[in-house]
Amino acid sequence: MVATAVLTVLLAGTPLAPAGPDTVLPRRVARAGLVIEYTDADSAGVPDLIAMLSAGRAAVQAFFGAPFAGRFTVRVFPDRASLTAHWAAAWGVPDLRTECWMVASGVAGELALLSPRVWKSEACEHEPADTASTRRVLWHELVHVYHGQHNPRPTFDGMDDLGWFAEGLAVVASGQLDAEHRGDARQAIAAGQSPARLATAWSGRWRYGVSGSLVEYVDRTWGRGVVTAMLADTTQSGLLARLGVTEEELLSRWRASAGP
Repeated sequence: MVATAVLTVLLAGTPLAPAGPDTVLPRRVARAGLVIEYTDADSAGVPDLIAMLSAGRAAVQAFFGAPFAGRFTVRVFPDRASLTAHWAAAWGVPDLRTECWMVASGVAGELALLSPRVWKSEACEHEPADTASTRRVLWHELVHVYHGQHNPRPTFDGMDDLGWFAEGLAVVASGQLDAEHRGDARQAIAAGQSPARLATAWSGRWRYGVSGSLVEYVDRTWGRGVVTAMLADTTQSGLLARLGVTEEELLSRWRASAGP
């Protein structure tokens, strides 16, 4: 995504980010198909991260039925300042400010991560002691990496309207829908706050559950093979043409399926 579009979507609530410059952290290890860069401060936590990422890599490949298309680097930043500086350089936004809940991003060539070691003091809405939740955050970003590697636009450039699909897919495939957001869509529909357009599904209080529920509905109705094929879509019109429905039809059918 171009810098201005990325910033707009980021502030609206998506952790997607472009690949950015080749930031090189001082420590580097390659293991189990993963390349991880980090600082001395995070040396003790790297084995646990490797275990979660390795399991996530296998889970994502099993979900889609095919391997990652290429190598990527996991960069573990020791504090928010260094992660924000990396994102600012990547997006060409020198005065970038990040929200406290933003702890990671994923695209085809990179998974950037604020070290869980500092989530307690430099993040919100994330509990580092909850290892299952931390694992799901990592797996969520691995889905973005996989998606980027199977899309003509590996940094999701110009794909803002498909945020609901990218994020909903990551929510479903990471297990976050079942573990943390299962009731969100029903609540949004009951409150009369379900999206009128797909482009607005990834916004607001229930964005994770609504987007995840939409993707789950597509997966259940059209099948995993179609969802996997949708990884290559770059426009809303192309995605809907693949499904053979209009935007209004998709949303109406989803509401009937997910609502009270």
